[in-house]
Amino acid sequence: MKIDSILNSREYECKLSEHLTQLLRRTKSASTEADVAFAFESEIYIFVRRVFGIDLNFQKEVSQSTLRHTFSGRMDAVCNNLVIEYKNKGKLDSDKDKEKAEKQLSDYLDQLLEAERNQYHGVLTDGVKIKYIYYQDGHLHSTAYKTIDKSDLEKLILSLIDVKNKKFVPLNIVNDFKINTRNQTTLNLARCLFDSLLNTPSGKALMLFQEWEVLFHLSETDKGQNEDIKKRRLALSNLFGIKITDSETDYKALFALQTTYAVIVKLIACKVVTKIEFNEDIEYFSDLSKIDSPTLRRFIEYIEDGYVFQTGGVRNLLEGDFFSWYCSEEIWTDKLSSLILDIVHVLEGYTISFYKHGYTTIDIFIDLYMEIMPPEVRHSLGEYFTPAWLADYVIKESVSIVNKEHYQAIDPCCGSGVFVMSIIKNIIGDTDIVSLTDTEKKQLLNSILKRVKGVDINPLSVLTAKVCFYLSIKPLINGDDIEIPIYLGDSANIPANLEIQGIRCYQYTVSTKQENIDVVLPSSFVESDSFFSQMSKVQAIVKAEDADLVFQSFIQTIDNKNLNEDIVDRIRSLSEQLVRLHKSNWDGIWIRIVSNFMLVARIRNIDIVVGNPPWIKWEFLPQAYAEKIKKLCLDRHLFSGQTYMGAISLNICALIANVTASTWLNKDGVLAFLMPQTLLTQDSYAGFRNFYTDVKSGKRMYLQKLDDWTKSGNPFIDTQEKFMTYYYRYNKVDYFKNGIPIKAFTKKKGTNILTINEKQSFREVQDYFDKSYPRAFQMDLERTGYTTFDEEFIAKKDLFNLIIGECKYKARSGVEFTPAEVYFIKPVKSVSSKDAYLFKPEEFTNSTHKSLTKLPVQLETEFIRPVIKAPEIIPFGFKPNFNYCIFPYENGISTSVNPATLSKKSPNLLKYFSNNKSIIGKQSKRSLTISRGSAFYSLSKVGGYTYSPYQVTFRDNTKLSAAVVERVKTPWGVEVMPICAKHCPYISKDVDGRDITEDEAYYLCGILNTPIVQQYFKFTYSTRSFSINFNIKMPLYDGNNEYQKNIMELAKVATKSGPTNEILSNLETNYLALCSNM
Repeated sequence: MKIDSILNSREYECKLSEHLTQLLRRTKSASTEADVAFAFESEIYIFVRRVFGIDLNFQKEVSQSTLRHTFSGRMDAVCNNLVIEYKNKGKLDSDKDKEKAEKQLSDYLDQLLEAERNQYHGVLTDGVKIKYIYYQDGHLHSTAYKTIDKSDLEKLILSLIDVKNKKFVPLNIVNDFKINTRNQTTLNLARCLFDSLLNTPSGKALMLFQEWEVLFHLSETDKGQNEDIKKRRLALSNLFGIKITDSETDYKALFALQTTYAVIVKLIACKVVTKIEFNEDIEYFSDLSKIDSPTLRRFIEYIEDGYVFQTGGVRNLLEGDFFSWYCSEEIWTDKLSSLILDIVHVLEGYTISFYKHGYTTIDIFIDLYMEIMPPEVRHSLGEYFTPAWLADYVIKESVSIVNKEHYQAIDPCCGSGVFVMSIIKNIIGDTDIVSLTDTEKKQLLNSILKRVKGVDINPLSVLTAKVCFYLSIKPLINGDDIEIPIYLGDSANIPANLEIQGIRCYQYTVSTKQENIDVVLPSSFVESDSFFSQMSKVQAIVKAEDADLVFQSFIQTIDNKNLNEDIVDRIRSLSEQLVRLHKSNWDGIWIRIVSNFMLVARIRNIDIVVGNPPWIKWEFLPQAYAEKIKKLCLDRHLFSGQTYMGAISLNICALIANVTASTWLNKDGVLAFLMPQTLLTQDSYAGFRNFYTDVKSGKRMYLQKLDDWTKSGNPFIDTQEKFMTYYYRYNKVDYFKNGIPIKAFTKKKGTNILTINEKQSFREVQDYFDKSYPRAFQMDLERTGYTTFDEEFIAKKDLFNLIIGECKYKARSGVEFTPAEVYFIKPVKSVSSKDAYLFKPEEFTNSTHKSLTKLPVQLETEFIRPVIKAPEIIPFGFKPNFNYCIFPYENGISTSVNPATLSKKSPNLLKYFSNNKSIIGKQSKRSLTISRGSAFYSLSKVGGYTYSPYQVTFRDNTKLSAAVVERVKTPWGVEVMPICAKHCPYISKDVDGRDITEDEAYYLCGILNTPIVQQYFKFTYSTRSFSINFNIKMPLYDGNNEYQKNIMELAKVATKSGPTNEILSNLETNYLALCSNM
């Protein structure tokens, strides 16, 4: 008889009671500590041997002599990670004796953890009373003393019989199921599923795949121009051993990989269920290994429909999701059955006793997901997983801001559930779940279910978060019928409130490949406790293919007072549509999807909206989805309003922040999101920074404080993107006067971020960081971006205020040479022809598109120019360089020279371009759209301003440096103006379009190199990108103005002889005087 069967038998319960009576009789009569130990161990040993057939090995008097490491003290008994410390009667009565005994046992556990990196559990007992000491979040916790009862005896027995079983901890799960394990269990399953999708897909598999595409906003019309998508395809190609170049194969590979992960997660959830109750032969997880392939397939279907969990009281753990396609009869094979059984066999080696009597809120799947999904795949989907310690910190900060005992919190992009787990952990706190009464457990369970919620657009994330949620509350579930509050939904596009003839409704349109499903339901129905179960009944009735029956099923569950003719007609139309989809074999998930999306609509009265939303720039969103949510952005005034390139972009996280705060947050609530640092500074987010939640009334939120993680060691690992925690509330903040407090974290040297990320709580990692306290201010009424001053500069804010003002000059972006390896060339040597020269294409290590021309090539020089690149710009000059480019434009003309003219003037150059035409055509759609000219080799960012005789250029990233552009004598003897490339913006005209003079160029160069201006740029912009829409005072040059003339002359000296500290000091003095007198 297997252990699972024994544990659930009546005989086991009876014997447990009998042995408890015998144990207490013997320990109460014991006269020494040794008698207590003998009675305790012998009774447990006899019980385990008789009932389970297992011989326990109690190691006695364990000390340094028996251990393989340094150890101080002598442990009474150790067995299977359980340390037992016995005390004689009366030695656990006084507070002094208790404290001494607890300190002794705690010291033993800490020493074992330090030496073996293993968390032992401790038991302290006198044979009548018992106390448990255990690790939680890396720190020791303990229960209160209690009289030993049957639950204690069972807990000890379960701990002791799990001798060979592994715990469900991330390290074990990753080692067994990562993609490159020695037995390749996971990889083989992924490749089998991918092969099925490619070669033998069923109708159901194709339907679910195509609808998964719609939900993920993937489109086969996307050409994969985004570099992230190209990297993803390469990673998937390597994984599946096939070259992937098209969207459909790319998506099928991704779908197969996600399904593989889903199968493992679902089987782990099934393993943790106490009793399966499939049929008389399959009652426990261990029974699965002996069944045949057809029975296994039917059982997997049983799991996918959620029946295993519904019988255990969880209504919505599994709901027949997009990843259930593999168990259809058309897909199922003996090979697939064998691969799934391989996973079952591995899981048989895990123990579930901890989920019966213990407690953990660790996200056990995040590491597995990161091991199965290549980083290129995660990056392309905007997924950057938050380490547990960081989520713990943000939750604690948010709770302290709200300052409310029974707060409600939601993560609108919950991913695998790390923030959700942190919220649950924060609610439970130091509560000893093991010691709670059934009533107390029920109260705590209901509190968690009411107060903690999660939403995600990714069905895989929803599955993972649900299972993590379930595992974290399993010790509290005792015959309860629950619904896990994790929902599939789009937090950027929440169902709308709609009033139809006085009746409040929710409206949402679900997009499908076949047709859009427009759902309108009375809000009273959606908000009722029976909504989910009623929708499940509708799902079953749809299979009868009777639209009137479906319609009646809807109507009978809605109160007549919440129905009118319009609503009834809409419900009838919905019923007919659902049946129509079912008849065309395009059904199985719609009711569940509609239910989930509608459940999101009823969320309200949230105190904390928290999380790490996806960081995907607007231009990288699938076109259809971008168009769908564009109106939302416009309605909420989220776009910047600027018209120059780069300022009309946005990041999807900004929209999610605005929508969720507007829809769910209480007036005293807080939104706490991890988002890119660039949201503070870039012009693209000018509209977002106003954070209007109701544009008409002017209602808005204010940034209360920031946590700066830019120097924290890149805790997201897969990205170097700098980020911060943004805390928003409705409390008004004067950004100009008071600014925003910042807590900046800098990782200390000596500890790897991977080691830090292993920790679960911030308390465990706080000593790895130094902290500083800068402050951010808005400096310009015309600009919403912030300037962040380090602590030592805050007192000098008024000095920086002085330079803010109007700029009378227009900066332009440098020319975009794409692909660089085609257009950037190096002169090699002269040739016999006076109008030609020998050139070699430049090579760049990290470039994606390589020139097809590798050897030196002879080209005519008419369209060859010196080129300025950002790394070569230094204050008042340039580093020595030999940079040249192909610039196929005639002087003063903004459109490229046409091929016919080029063939006459530079035939070799036209041939060179033609040879590289396929590479040039691979540049982004955006670059092709904005190129100036009809020829395939046209460039972007070219205009009349490109040819102005005097220009001053500067770096738009890293560190502000400016220099006057001067004519350069080429190796073929011609003097010509260089072309400023990307990241080298330049000023050649004033705002009215007038060319600047030579003196003006030096004057502007002097201002841009002034120390206070450089500091302002450092404090105001991300080092990755400076704004070229200047908001510093740069009045038109007047040669009669003393300060302007001095700046010009100082810049000329600095250009000729190099800048000195004296010159820089004089520049700043004159510039500040100029600003003061404006």
